[in-house]
Amino acid sequence: MNRLLPAILLAILGAPLHAWENLADGLDLSCAQNAGGTGCTYRLLDGGAAAEISARAGDRQLPVTAAQPYPWEGARTAVLIAVDTSDPGRQAVLDRNVAQIGTLLGATKAHHQFGLSGFDRQLREIAPIGSTPDAIRAAAAALKAQGMTTELYRSLLQAVDALARVPAERRALVVFSDGQPEDRAYFHADVVRAARRAGVVIHTLGFPRSVALSVSLQTLRRLSEETGGVYVDTDMSFILPADFATRIFANTDSGGRFSIDASAAAEEIRLEFRTPRGMVAATMPSVTPRTVAMTAAPAAAPAAARAAPEIRVVTTAAERDTLDTWLWYGIPAALIVLIVLTAVTLVLIYRKPAGRGAAPVAVPDVKPFAYLIAQDERATRHAIRSTTWRIGRSRDNELMLDDNSISRRHAEIQRGMDGTFVLIDKDSLNGVFVNGEKVGRRELKEGDVLEIGDIYLRFTEAPADDEMVERTSMQHTRAPRIA
Repeated sequence: MNRLLPAILLAILGAPLHAWENLADGLDLSCAQNAGGTGCTYRLLDGGAAAEISARAGDRQLPVTAAQPYPWEGARTAVLIAVDTSDPGRQAVLDRNVAQIGTLLGATKAHHQFGLSGFDRQLREIAPIGSTPDAIRAAAAALKAQGMTTELYRSLLQAVDALARVPAERRALVVFSDGQPEDRAYFHADVVRAARRAGVVIHTLGFPRSVALSVSLQTLRRLSEETGGVYVDTDMSFILPADFATRIFANTDSGGRFSIDASAAAEEIRLEFRTPRGMVAATMPSVTPRTVAMTAAPAAAPAAARAAPEIRVVTTAAERDTLDTWLWYGIPAALIVLIVLTAVTLVLIYRKPAGRGAAPVAVPDVKPFAYLIAQDERATRHAIRSTTWRIGRSRDNELMLDDNSISRRHAEIQRGMDGTFVLIDKDSLNGVFVNGEKVGRRELKEGDVLEIGDIYLRFTEAPADDEMVERTSMQHTRAPRIA
Protein backbone atom coordinates (compact mmCIF):
# COMPACT_ATOMS: atom_id res chain seq x y z
CA MET A 1 0.00 0.00 0.00
CA ASN A 2 2.86 2.40 0.79
CA ARG A 3 3.99 2.08 -2.85
CA LEU A 4 0.50 2.29 -4.35
CA LEU A 5 -0.42 5.80 -3.16
CA PRO A 6 2.69 7.46 -4.60
CA ALA A 7 2.02 5.77 -7.93
CA ILE A 8 -1.57 7.02 -7.92
CA LEU A 9 -0.49 10.55 -6.99
CA LEU A 10 2.18 10.54 -9.69
CA ALA A 11 -0.43 9.50 -12.23
CA ILE A 12 -2.76 12.28 -11.08
CA LEU A 13 -0.03 14.89 -11.15
CA GLY A 14 1.12 13.65 -14.57
CA ALA A 15 4.84 13.57 -13.76
CA PRO A 16 6.64 12.95 -17.09
CA LEU A 17 9.38 10.51 -16.02
CA HIS A 18 10.29 8.71 -19.25
CA ALA A 19 8.82 10.57 -22.24
CA TRP A 20 9.87 13.49 -24.44
CA GLU A 21 7.94 15.27 -27.15
CA ASN A 22 8.60 18.34 -29.22
CA LEU A 23 7.51 20.09 -32.41
CA ALA A 24 9.77 22.53 -34.23
CA ASP A 25 10.29 23.75 -37.78
CA GLY A 26 10.34 20.73 -40.03
CA LEU A 27 10.21 18.01 -37.35
CA ASP A 28 7.65 16.47 -34.99
CA LEU A 29 9.50 14.11 -32.61
CA SER A 30 8.36 11.94 -29.70
CA CYS A 31 10.55 9.55 -27.68
CA ALA A 32 9.79 7.26 -24.74
CA GLN A 33 12.02 5.06 -22.59
CA ASN A 34 11.03 1.42 -22.27
CA ALA A 35 12.57 -1.85 -21.14
CA GLY A 36 14.28 -2.38 -24.49
CA GLY A 37 15.79 1.08 -24.75
CA THR A 38 14.45 4.38 -26.03
CA GLY A 39 11.90 4.24 -28.84
CA CYS A 40 11.12 7.28 -30.99
CA THR A 41 8.61 8.20 -33.66
CA TYR A 42 8.97 11.23 -35.93
CA ARG A 43 7.33 13.12 -38.78
CA LEU A 44 9.07 15.34 -41.31
CA LEU A 45 6.54 18.10 -41.93
CA ASP A 46 7.54 18.45 -45.59
CA GLY A 47 6.92 14.74 -46.18
CA GLY A 48 9.04 11.66 -46.75
CA ALA A 49 11.34 9.73 -44.44
CA ALA A 50 14.89 10.45 -43.34
CA ALA A 51 17.57 8.85 -45.52
CA GLU A 52 19.77 8.50 -42.43
CA ILE A 53 19.31 8.92 -38.67
CA SER A 54 22.25 9.32 -36.30
CA ALA A 55 22.47 9.73 -32.51
CA ARG A 56 25.35 11.09 -30.46
CA ALA A 57 25.94 11.59 -26.74
CA GLY A 58 28.88 13.93 -26.31
CA ASP A 59 31.68 12.50 -28.48
CA ARG A 60 30.21 8.98 -28.51
CA GLN A 61 28.08 7.67 -31.37
CA LEU A 62 24.99 5.73 -30.24
CA PRO A 63 23.60 2.87 -32.32
CA VAL A 64 20.26 3.55 -34.07
CA THR A 65 18.31 0.34 -34.62
CA ALA A 66 14.96 -0.88 -35.92
CA ALA A 67 14.48 2.13 -38.17
CA GLN A 68 11.26 1.79 -40.18
CA PRO A 69 9.45 4.28 -42.41
CA TYR A 70 5.75 4.89 -41.83
CA PRO A 71 3.42 3.06 -42.34
CA TRP A 72 4.91 -0.10 -40.88
CA GLU A 73 3.02 -3.39 -40.93
CA GLY A 74 -0.30 -3.19 -39.11
CA ALA A 75 -0.16 0.62 -38.74
CA ARG A 76 -3.37 2.65 -39.05
CA THR A 77 -3.97 6.36 -39.76
CA ALA A 78 -7.33 7.70 -38.56
CA VAL A 79 -8.58 10.73 -40.53
CA LEU A 80 -11.63 12.76 -39.51
CA ILE A 81 -12.96 15.29 -42.04
CA ALA A 82 -14.81 18.17 -40.31
CA VAL A 83 -16.86 20.52 -42.52
CA ASP A 84 -18.16 23.95 -41.44
CA THR A 85 -21.94 23.87 -42.07
CA SER A 86 -22.78 27.28 -40.60
CA ASP A 87 -24.51 30.13 -42.49
CA PRO A 88 -26.99 29.13 -45.24
CA GLY A 89 -25.34 31.77 -47.43
CA ARG A 90 -22.27 29.52 -47.73
CA GLN A 91 -24.05 26.63 -49.50
CA ALA A 92 -22.07 27.33 -52.69
CA VAL A 93 -18.85 26.79 -50.71
CA LEU A 94 -20.24 23.57 -49.25
CA ASP A 95 -21.05 22.29 -52.74
CA ARG A 96 -17.40 22.84 -53.66
CA ASN A 97 -16.35 21.05 -50.47
CA VAL A 98 -18.28 17.92 -51.47
CA ALA A 99 -16.15 17.56 -54.64
CA GLN A 100 -12.97 18.35 -52.67
CA ILE A 101 -13.79 15.64 -50.13
CA GLY A 102 -14.02 13.26 -53.08
CA THR A 103 -10.51 14.31 -54.16
CA LEU A 104 -9.24 13.70 -50.62
CA LEU A 105 -10.78 10.22 -50.55
CA GLY A 106 -9.25 9.50 -53.94
CA ALA A 107 -5.79 9.76 -52.36
CA THR A 108 -6.59 7.19 -49.67
CA LYS A 109 -4.36 4.17 -49.01
CA ALA A 110 -5.01 0.82 -47.37
CA HIS A 111 -3.93 1.96 -43.89
CA HIS A 112 -6.25 5.02 -43.85
CA GLN A 113 -9.54 5.04 -41.94
CA PHE A 114 -11.86 7.95 -42.74
CA GLY A 115 -14.79 9.57 -40.95
CA LEU A 116 -16.96 12.62 -41.72
CA SER A 117 -18.50 15.23 -39.40
CA GLY A 118 -20.20 18.59 -39.81
CA PHE A 119 -20.06 21.43 -37.31
CA ASP A 120 -21.68 24.77 -36.54
CA ARG A 121 -22.94 25.06 -32.96
CA GLN A 122 -21.46 21.63 -32.23
CA LEU A 123 -19.85 18.66 -33.94
CA ARG A 124 -22.22 16.17 -35.61
CA GLU A 125 -21.04 12.73 -36.72
CA ILE A 126 -22.19 12.03 -40.27
CA ALA A 127 -20.10 8.94 -41.07
CA PRO A 128 -18.10 7.22 -38.29
CA ILE A 129 -14.35 6.73 -38.59
CA GLY A 130 -13.82 3.48 -40.46
CA SER A 131 -16.58 4.10 -43.03
CA THR A 132 -15.86 3.20 -46.65
CA PRO A 133 -14.93 6.00 -49.07
CA ASP A 134 -18.17 5.42 -50.99
CA ALA A 135 -20.23 5.80 -47.80
CA ILE A 136 -18.45 9.06 -46.98
CA ARG A 137 -18.98 10.43 -50.51
CA ALA A 138 -22.70 9.68 -50.24
CA ALA A 139 -22.93 11.30 -46.79
CA ALA A 140 -21.00 14.38 -47.98
CA ALA A 141 -23.41 14.89 -50.88
CA ALA A 142 -26.20 15.48 -48.35
CA LEU A 143 -24.35 18.23 -46.42
CA LYS A 144 -26.34 21.45 -45.98
CA ALA A 145 -25.22 24.83 -44.65
CA GLN A 146 -27.95 25.50 -42.13
CA GLY A 147 -26.28 26.47 -38.84
CA MET A 148 -26.61 30.03 -37.54
CA THR A 149 -23.42 30.26 -35.44
CA THR A 150 -19.93 28.73 -35.58
CA GLU A 151 -18.53 27.35 -32.32
CA LEU A 152 -15.26 26.52 -34.06
CA TYR A 153 -13.01 25.81 -31.09
CA ARG A 154 -15.59 23.81 -29.16
CA SER A 155 -16.37 21.71 -32.23
CA LEU A 156 -12.69 21.03 -32.91
CA LEU A 157 -12.18 19.98 -29.30
CA GLN A 158 -15.00 17.45 -29.79
CA ALA A 159 -13.36 16.26 -33.02
CA VAL A 160 -9.98 15.79 -31.30
CA ASP A 161 -11.69 13.82 -28.53
CA ALA A 162 -13.41 11.59 -31.12
CA LEU A 163 -10.07 10.88 -32.82
CA ALA A 164 -8.33 10.19 -29.50
CA ARG A 165 -10.74 7.29 -28.89
CA VAL A 166 -9.75 5.56 -32.16
CA PRO A 167 -6.92 2.99 -31.91
CA ALA A 168 -4.39 4.25 -34.48
CA GLU A 169 -0.68 5.04 -34.82
CA ARG A 170 -1.39 8.37 -36.55
CA ARG A 171 -4.42 10.67 -36.23
CA ALA A 172 -5.31 13.61 -38.48
CA LEU A 173 -8.14 16.16 -38.46
CA VAL A 174 -8.94 17.84 -41.81
CA VAL A 175 -10.98 21.04 -41.33
CA PHE A 176 -12.96 22.81 -44.09
CA SER A 177 -13.91 26.29 -42.76
CA ASP A 178 -13.87 30.08 -43.18
CA GLY A 179 -11.94 30.35 -39.89
CA GLN A 180 -14.46 32.60 -38.12
CA PRO A 181 -14.91 31.40 -34.51
CA GLU A 182 -17.84 32.71 -32.49
CA ASP A 183 -16.84 30.94 -29.27
CA ARG A 184 -16.67 32.93 -26.07
CA ALA A 185 -15.51 30.26 -23.60
CA TYR A 186 -13.25 28.09 -25.78
CA PHE A 187 -10.00 29.25 -27.33
CA HIS A 188 -7.24 28.45 -29.82
CA ALA A 189 -4.82 27.30 -27.11
CA ASP A 190 -7.39 24.78 -25.81
CA VAL A 191 -7.53 23.05 -29.20
CA VAL A 192 -3.75 23.01 -29.72
CA ARG A 193 -3.12 21.63 -26.24
CA ALA A 194 -5.73 18.86 -26.67
CA ALA A 195 -4.44 17.96 -30.13
CA ARG A 196 -0.81 17.67 -29.00
CA ARG A 197 -1.85 15.56 -26.02
CA ALA A 198 -3.87 13.18 -28.23
CA GLY A 199 -1.31 13.06 -31.05
CA VAL A 200 -3.69 14.70 -33.53
CA VAL A 201 -2.34 16.68 -36.50
CA ILE A 202 -4.72 19.42 -37.70
CA HIS A 203 -4.81 20.16 -41.44
CA THR A 204 -6.89 23.21 -42.39
CA LEU A 205 -8.46 24.24 -45.70
CA GLY A 206 -9.52 27.90 -45.68
CA PHE A 207 -12.45 29.32 -47.66
CA PRO A 208 -12.82 33.11 -47.05
CA ARG A 209 -16.31 34.46 -46.45
CA SER A 210 -15.33 37.69 -48.20
CA VAL A 211 -12.20 39.58 -49.18
CA ALA A 212 -12.54 41.79 -46.10
CA LEU A 213 -12.90 38.80 -43.79
CA SER A 214 -10.14 36.69 -45.32
CA VAL A 215 -7.94 37.72 -42.39
CA SER A 216 -9.92 35.19 -40.31
CA LEU A 217 -8.08 32.43 -42.16
CA GLN A 218 -5.11 33.18 -39.88
CA THR A 219 -7.04 31.26 -37.23
CA LEU A 220 -6.78 28.12 -39.34
CA ARG A 221 -3.17 28.71 -40.33
CA ARG A 222 -2.09 28.87 -36.67
CA LEU A 223 -3.94 25.65 -35.80
CA SER A 224 -1.96 23.83 -38.49
CA GLU A 225 1.37 25.48 -37.68
CA GLU A 226 1.12 24.67 -33.97
CA THR A 227 0.14 21.00 -34.49
CA GLY A 228 2.53 20.30 -37.37
CA GLY A 229 -0.16 20.13 -40.06
CA VAL A 230 -0.75 21.55 -43.54
CA TYR A 231 -2.62 24.81 -44.24
CA VAL A 232 -4.10 25.53 -47.68
CA ASP A 233 -6.36 28.45 -48.59
CA THR A 234 -8.31 29.62 -51.62
CA ASP A 235 -9.43 32.90 -53.12
CA MET A 236 -13.09 33.78 -53.70
CA SER A 237 -13.30 31.07 -56.40
CA PHE A 238 -13.05 28.45 -53.59
CA ILE A 239 -10.83 26.20 -55.74
CA LEU A 240 -8.06 24.36 -53.87
CA PRO A 241 -4.66 23.64 -55.45
CA ALA A 242 -4.61 20.35 -57.37
CA ASP A 243 -2.04 18.84 -54.99
CA PHE A 244 -3.76 19.67 -51.70
CA ALA A 245 -4.63 16.03 -50.88
CA THR A 246 -1.10 14.86 -51.75
CA ARG A 247 0.39 17.49 -49.42
CA ILE A 248 -1.89 16.47 -46.54
CA PHE A 249 -1.05 12.77 -46.74
CA ALA A 250 2.66 13.38 -47.40
CA ASN A 251 2.72 15.26 -44.08
CA THR A 252 0.54 12.81 -42.13
CA ASP A 253 2.29 9.63 -43.31
CA SER A 254 5.87 10.95 -43.28
CA GLY A 255 8.75 9.87 -41.05
CA GLY A 256 8.82 6.60 -39.16
CA ARG A 257 10.19 5.06 -35.99
CA PHE A 258 13.52 3.91 -34.57
CA SER A 259 15.23 2.89 -31.34
CA ILE A 260 18.46 3.98 -29.65
CA ASP A 261 20.40 2.44 -26.77
CA ALA A 262 20.76 5.45 -24.48
CA SER A 263 20.92 3.60 -21.16
CA ALA A 264 24.51 4.64 -20.44
CA ALA A 265 24.32 8.13 -21.88
CA ALA A 266 25.07 10.74 -19.23
CA GLU A 267 24.94 13.66 -21.67
CA GLU A 268 22.12 15.09 -23.70
CA ILE A 269 21.57 13.13 -26.89
CA ARG A 270 21.69 14.84 -30.27
CA LEU A 271 19.59 13.27 -33.01
CA GLU A 272 20.19 14.18 -36.64
CA PHE A 273 17.90 13.40 -39.56
CA ARG A 274 19.32 13.68 -43.08
CA THR A 275 16.50 14.65 -45.45
CA PRO A 276 16.32 15.73 -49.10
CA ARG A 277 16.11 19.35 -47.89
CA GLY A 278 19.11 19.12 -45.58
CA MET A 279 19.85 18.18 -41.98
CA VAL A 280 17.27 18.53 -39.18
CA ALA A 281 18.46 18.12 -35.59
CA ALA A 282 16.88 17.61 -32.17
CA THR A 283 18.37 17.47 -28.67
CA MET A 284 16.76 15.15 -26.12
CA PRO A 285 17.67 14.61 -22.46
CA SER A 286 19.70 11.68 -21.21
CA VAL A 287 17.95 8.94 -19.25
CA THR A 288 20.33 9.16 -16.28
CA PRO A 289 19.07 10.71 -12.97
CA ARG A 290 19.32 14.40 -13.76
CA THR A 291 17.01 17.24 -14.65
CA VAL A 292 17.28 18.57 -18.20
CA ALA A 293 15.05 20.12 -20.85
CA MET A 294 14.51 19.05 -24.45
CA THR A 295 14.60 21.34 -27.44
CA ALA A 296 14.26 20.54 -31.12
CA ALA A 297 14.91 22.66 -34.16
CA PRO A 298 16.60 22.61 -37.55
CA ALA A 299 20.39 22.45 -37.32
CA ALA A 300 20.68 26.12 -38.29
CA ALA A 301 19.85 28.12 -35.14
CA PRO A 302 16.22 27.72 -34.04
CA ALA A 303 13.75 30.57 -34.38
CA ALA A 304 11.33 29.45 -31.70
CA ALA A 305 12.29 26.16 -30.08
CA ARG A 306 10.07 25.24 -27.14
CA ALA A 307 11.24 23.60 -23.94
CA ALA A 308 9.54 20.40 -22.82
CA PRO A 309 8.67 19.67 -19.17
CA GLU A 310 11.59 18.99 -16.85
CA ILE A 311 12.39 15.31 -16.40
CA ARG A 312 13.39 13.68 -13.12
CA VAL A 313 14.24 9.96 -12.95
CA VAL A 314 14.26 8.33 -9.48
CA THR A 315 16.54 5.32 -9.33
CA THR A 316 17.97 4.72 -5.81
CA ALA A 317 16.12 3.25 -2.80
CA ALA A 318 16.96 6.32 -0.72
CA GLU A 319 15.43 8.58 -3.35
CA ARG A 320 12.30 6.43 -3.52
CA ASP A 321 11.91 6.52 0.29
CA THR A 322 12.32 10.30 0.23
CA LEU A 323 9.69 10.53 -2.52
CA ASP A 324 7.31 8.30 -0.53
CA THR A 325 7.67 10.52 2.55
CA TRP A 326 7.07 13.65 0.50
CA LEU A 327 4.01 12.18 -1.22
CA TRP A 328 2.52 10.83 2.04
CA TYR A 329 3.02 13.96 4.14
CA GLY A 330 4.32 16.90 2.12
CA ILE A 331 1.68 17.06 -0.61
CA PRO A 332 -1.37 16.81 1.74
CA ALA A 333 0.16 19.50 3.98
CA ALA A 334 0.84 21.73 1.00
CA LEU A 335 -2.74 21.27 -0.22
CA ILE A 336 -4.15 22.21 3.20
CA VAL A 337 -2.02 25.37 3.30
CA LEU A 338 -3.13 26.26 -0.23
CA ILE A 339 -6.81 25.79 0.67
CA VAL A 340 -6.47 27.97 3.77
CA LEU A 341 -4.68 30.74 1.84
CA THR A 342 -7.32 30.62 -0.89
CA ALA A 343 -10.13 30.88 1.66
CA VAL A 344 -8.50 33.85 3.42
CA THR A 345 -7.93 35.60 0.10
CA LEU A 346 -11.56 35.15 -0.96
CA VAL A 347 -12.79 36.50 2.40
CA LEU A 348 -10.60 39.59 2.05
CA ILE A 349 -11.77 40.18 -1.52
CA TYR A 350 -15.48 39.68 -1.10
CA ARG A 351 -16.29 40.83 2.42
CA LYS A 352 -18.18 44.11 2.65
CA PRO A 353 -16.29 47.00 4.29
CA ALA A 354 -17.68 47.86 7.71
CA GLY A 355 -17.86 51.34 9.21
CA ARG A 356 -15.76 54.01 7.61
CA GLY A 357 -14.22 53.43 4.25
CA ALA A 358 -13.49 55.11 1.00
CA ALA A 359 -16.63 55.89 -0.96
CA PRO A 360 -16.75 54.47 -4.48
CA VAL A 361 -15.84 56.91 -7.21
CA ALA A 362 -18.73 57.67 -9.52
CA VAL A 363 -17.92 57.26 -13.20
CA PRO A 364 -20.08 59.27 -15.59
CA ASP A 365 -22.21 57.03 -17.78
CA VAL A 366 -21.35 58.48 -21.19
CA LYS A 367 -22.72 56.55 -24.13
CA PRO A 368 -19.94 55.76 -26.63
CA PHE A 369 -20.25 57.04 -30.19
CA ALA A 370 -18.97 53.75 -31.66
CA TYR A 371 -16.60 50.87 -31.01
CA LEU A 372 -13.51 49.13 -32.41
CA ILE A 373 -13.56 45.37 -31.71
CA ALA A 374 -10.22 43.53 -31.61
CA GLN A 375 -10.21 40.61 -34.04
CA ASP A 376 -8.58 38.09 -31.72
CA GLU A 377 -9.61 35.53 -29.10
CA ARG A 378 -10.53 38.17 -26.50
CA ALA A 379 -12.50 40.35 -28.96
CA THR A 380 -12.05 43.38 -26.69
CA ARG A 381 -14.38 46.31 -27.41
CA HIS A 382 -12.69 49.73 -27.39
CA ALA A 383 -15.26 52.48 -26.89
CA ILE A 384 -14.92 55.64 -29.02
CA ARG A 385 -16.03 58.41 -26.61
CA SER A 386 -14.55 61.57 -28.10
CA THR A 387 -14.91 63.34 -31.43
CA THR A 388 -11.17 63.11 -32.05
CA TRP A 389 -9.94 59.65 -31.09
CA ARG A 390 -6.26 58.92 -31.61
CA ILE A 391 -4.63 55.50 -32.09
CA GLY A 392 -0.95 54.72 -31.62
CA ARG A 393 1.82 53.30 -29.46
CA SER A 394 2.26 56.40 -27.30
CA ARG A 395 0.44 56.52 -23.95
CA ASP A 396 -1.25 59.85 -24.71
CA ASN A 397 -3.45 58.26 -27.41
CA GLU A 398 -7.08 57.51 -26.68
CA LEU A 399 -6.33 53.93 -27.84
CA MET A 400 -2.80 52.87 -26.89
CA LEU A 401 -1.64 49.72 -28.73
CA ASP A 402 1.66 48.38 -27.41
CA ASP A 403 2.99 46.78 -30.59
CA ASN A 404 6.23 47.51 -32.47
CA SER A 405 4.40 47.52 -35.82
CA ILE A 406 2.45 50.61 -34.74
CA SER A 407 3.77 54.19 -34.88
CA ARG A 408 3.69 56.49 -31.85
CA ARG A 409 0.88 58.50 -33.48
CA HIS A 410 -0.43 56.08 -36.09
CA ALA A 411 -3.98 57.18 -36.96
CA GLU A 412 -7.04 58.98 -35.65
CA ILE A 413 -10.79 58.73 -36.02
CA GLN A 414 -12.77 61.97 -36.29
CA ARG A 415 -16.52 62.15 -35.75
CA GLY A 416 -18.26 64.81 -37.80
CA MET A 417 -21.27 66.92 -36.85
CA ASP A 418 -23.41 64.72 -39.12
CA GLY A 419 -22.44 61.59 -37.16
CA THR A 420 -20.01 60.19 -39.75
CA PHE A 421 -16.63 58.75 -38.77
CA VAL A 422 -13.45 59.34 -40.78
CA LEU A 423 -10.22 57.36 -40.34
CA ILE A 424 -7.03 59.37 -41.04
CA ASP A 425 -3.48 58.01 -41.41
CA LYS A 426 -1.10 60.25 -39.42
CA ASP A 427 1.93 59.56 -41.64
CA SER A 428 2.49 56.17 -39.99
CA LEU A 429 5.42 53.98 -41.03
CA ASN A 430 3.36 50.86 -41.89
CA GLY A 431 0.26 52.65 -43.15
CA VAL A 432 -3.45 52.17 -42.48
CA PHE A 433 -5.64 49.65 -44.30
CA VAL A 434 -9.43 49.34 -44.47
CA ASN A 435 -10.80 46.02 -45.74
CA GLY A 436 -7.36 45.22 -47.14
CA GLU A 437 -6.94 48.52 -49.03
CA LYS A 438 -4.33 51.08 -48.00
CA VAL A 439 -5.93 54.46 -47.28
CA GLY A 440 -4.87 57.93 -46.24
CA ARG A 441 -8.37 59.10 -45.37
CA ARG A 442 -11.54 57.00 -45.44
CA GLU A 443 -15.08 57.35 -44.12
CA LEU A 444 -15.86 54.30 -41.97
CA LYS A 445 -18.88 52.10 -42.54
CA GLU A 446 -20.45 49.47 -40.28
CA GLY A 447 -18.34 46.29 -40.21
CA ASP A 448 -15.20 47.79 -41.81
CA VAL A 449 -12.02 45.94 -40.77
CA LEU A 450 -9.12 48.27 -39.91
CA GLU A 451 -5.52 47.09 -40.12
CA ILE A 452 -3.31 49.20 -37.84
CA GLY A 453 0.18 47.71 -38.10
CA ASP A 454 -0.30 44.04 -37.19
CA ILE A 455 -3.52 44.71 -35.23
CA TYR A 456 -6.96 44.10 -36.76
CA LEU A 457 -10.01 45.98 -35.47
CA ARG A 458 -13.63 45.92 -36.64
CA PHE A 459 -15.64 49.19 -36.62
CA THR A 460 -19.24 49.13 -35.37
CA GLU A 461 -21.77 51.55 -33.98
CA ALA A 462 -23.78 48.73 -32.39
CA PRO A 463 -23.73 48.71 -28.57
CA ALA A 464 -22.39 45.69 -26.68
CA ASP A 465 -25.85 44.49 -25.61
CA ASP A 466 -26.86 44.14 -29.26
CA GLU A 467 -24.32 41.37 -29.73
CA MET A 468 -24.30 40.04 -26.15
CA VAL A 469 -20.59 39.47 -26.48
CA GLU A 470 -17.42 41.13 -25.35
CA ARG A 471 -16.86 43.31 -22.31
CA THR A 472 -16.25 46.95 -23.18
CA SER A 473 -12.72 48.12 -22.51
CA MET A 474 -12.61 51.70 -21.17
CA GLN A 475 -9.74 53.76 -22.61
CA HIS A 476 -8.61 57.10 -21.21
CA THR A 477 -10.27 59.88 -23.21
CA ARG A 478 -9.63 63.54 -23.76
CA ALA A 479 -11.65 66.40 -25.16
CA PRO A 480 -10.77 67.59 -28.68
CA ARG A 481 -8.32 70.44 -28.82
CA ILE A 482 -9.80 73.80 -29.81
CA ALA A 483 -7.53 76.05 -31.83
